[in-house]
Amino acid sequence: MVRKIRRSVCPYDCPDTCGLLVEVIDGRAVKVSGDPEHPFTRGTLCVKMNRYQDTVHSPHRLTHPLLRTVAKGSGEFRPISWEEAIDRIIERWQKIMDQYSSEAILPYSYAGTMGLIQRNAGHPFFYRLGASRLDRTICSPAKEAGWKVVMGETLAPHPDEVSESDLVILWGINAVATNIHFLHGVKKARQKEATIWYIDTYQTITSSVVDQTYIVRPGSDGALALGLMHLLIRNDLIDHDFLTTHVQGFEELKEKILPDFPPEKVSSLTGLPRKTLESMARVYGTAQNPFIRIGSGLSRYGNGAMTIRTIVCLPALVGAY
Repeated sequence: MVRKIRRSVCPYDCPDTCGLLVEVIDGRAVKVSGDPEHPFTRGTLCVKMNRYQDTVHSPHRLTHPLLRTVAKGSGEFRPISWEEAIDRIIERWQKIMDQYSSEAILPYSYAGTMGLIQRNAGHPFFYRLGASRLDRTICSPAKEAGWKVVMGETLAPHPDEVSESDLVILWGINAVATNIHFLHGVKKARQKEATIWYIDTYQTITSSVVDQTYIVRPGSDGALALGLMHLLIRNDLIDHDFLTTHVQGFEELKEKILPDFPPEKVSSLTGLPRKTLESMARVYGTAQNPFIRIGSGLSRYGNGAMTIRTIVCLPALVGAY
């Protein structure tokens, strides 16, 4: 029996791109664990990856193309060769292009893997084909658009910076289920007596690892951010020097927020009591190093990009980018 440990990288559709330690016996993977030397993985894997060897060796894993043999939905297929599959695709696409033009073909996919080569490998092919173009992901383009309106091409804070924060806000992200490696830094912050908030539209398992959960009405996250801005301005909890030196448009924003988003209106929009809003603004405004981690779910409403844009403006008022 020959036992070896091989280093690898997670192939799943996740930006963490975790480092893996794969135990191989006689050429067969028998165990997968997180690489403790990987700076973000730190030895921890999600539940999808913890038994990845079972997926790799599963008898149900697809290893060749399948052709549907009867009506769609019947679940009946027969295996065909890769050559036949490619020929069938070419023939069908050629008919579509001859009849309707290449723009009748629309590539629709997600990342599949976050590896830069594999994720973007199809782009040159479809560009050369002349196919229609679509945002690669339907997951977070609105979130990205909201960020860029305020921050341009500026990168988001490095996730490890959260460990130096005294107030961490997990906003619209069920981190225990979808961002467990970010929680390494959150736990470090908590060990230094940081306060951890969780804002979402319903309670999840992430509520069990935070100090306070705030449940807001769906689609009202932007109103909450505007309401907090109102209270920060009204109570003079803003960083005047930062605003003067680094921020454009604050006076115009102030003129809009003060009359339009008082606490009683924001309370009716979000479902949070006025006293809660007052407390949140006071804690955020007096924190030294607040850190907001925004999820993608709250950007999937009709006002998603504007919601993200509004939340991204919050750190400007207190100089906390």
